Amino acid sequence: MASFVNKVVVVTGATSGIGRETAVRFAAAGARVVATGRSQERLAEVAGVVDLALTLDVTDDTSVAIATAAVLDRYGGVDVVVNNAGIGLFSAWEDTDIAAIARVMDVNFYGAVRVARAFLPSLIDRKGVLLQVASVAGRRGYARHTAYCASKHALIGWSESVRHDLAGTGASVVVVCPPAVRTPFFENAGYHTFDEDHPGLVTMTPGAVADGVLDAAHRRPDRVILSPRARALDVLNFVSPRLLRVVQGFK
Repeated sequence: MASFVNKVVVVTGATSGIGRETAVRFAAAGARVVATGRSQERLAEVAGVVDLALTLDVTDDTSVAIATAAVLDRYGGVDVVVNNAGIGLFSAWEDTDIAAIARVMDVNFYGAVRVARAFLPSLIDRKGVLLQVASVAGRRGYARHTAYCASKHALIGWSESVRHDLAGTGASVVVVCPPAVRTPFFENAGYHTFDEDHPGLVTMTPGAVADGVLDAAHRRPDRVILSPRARALDVLNFVSPRLLRVVQGFK
């Protein structure tokens, strides 16, 4: 495990799943971790293993401003920001109205942009790294995931553009794309038959994704797609989206 001794790391959505495991692992690697989330009760559960547990709602401009000011006042700057907060929505396009799409976009895309904009001046000053936890769903479409896929495609596009804007500053933008992860994500998104629809699929653990995030923070590649299977499918989608649909059983 790479060392992040005394590095200041902010993790959004750190109250469960990938975010919590990421916060815990950065702390174990010596970082001064700021774990953020909306639930004070869940933040209390992780407070004992991080340097600071801070309430943050990524959809609220005021909440982001207050949290940013608190972090910068306490530490003087940040070295790593992990934009992990996100929600899903399992719904066919005809059942997904504009309000539902806007809600997903506000968390997954605009929320990440709010946090990134707040901390980027400090990341530039300290030649830090912004890690955007996207998804393989930001690389291609999935049935009944229109809002979620749209939000992750937007996040990747924004992140890759910002990377160009930051050229020569020493700051980095890394896009991390996990495949399906064994968390309550699908249940919370309303996809209650995920396991039945994907028999035999081996999902990643939150810890494995967190390890990938730490490695990405250390190596700073432009983009990392976690798991060999996900990388192979991504290549196939690039070469022949039609063939990928056949492989996955779609006409």
